[in-house]
Amino acid sequence: MADNRGISAALVRLSFLVQRLYAQVCGRHDLSPAQAQLMCVIKDQPRGMTELTHMLGLERPGLTGLVDRIERRGLLRRETTRHDRRAVMVALTPRGKEITEAFFAEVTDNLQRVVAHLPADDQRQFEDTAFSIILTEHVPAIFGDPEAPAADPTRQESQ
Repeated sequence: MADNRGISAALVRLSFLVQRLYAQVCGRHDLSPAQAQLMCVIKDQPRGMTELTHMLGLERPGLTGLVDRIERRGLLRRETTRHDRRAVMVALTPRGKEITEAFFAEVTDNLQRVVAHLPADDQRQFEDTAFSIILTEHVPAIFGDPEAPAADPTRQESQ
């Protein structure tokens, strides 16, 4: 097996960079990273508590506490479904949607600046490689992820 310590070190350092940028933006929006993550997961659609436990890797009591804290701030609400009154869906309130959209835009801008110095072809290759890892490792879409680049038929390959 090849010595991949260089790749490992680069991934760890990149992880630290992303976590630091994410935490800084969280602070500016008065959110914890866990709160921001949950709010981004439900940014585009309400989700059930069971689905959220799987997506966020939380146990039910931990998720319940997280939802409680965000709900007390008026940023999300619990809803029941028509077909099963026992099922609880979690959705953003209008204020929560506004904060989440602003947070999402700021994080996205900051992360895009990280790779802005790379040539366009390198950016596409980095995106393709990242999505390959994400799909192989079955990482759930928790940040409004688009489809993987290879799955997009409109994507133009570099010549």
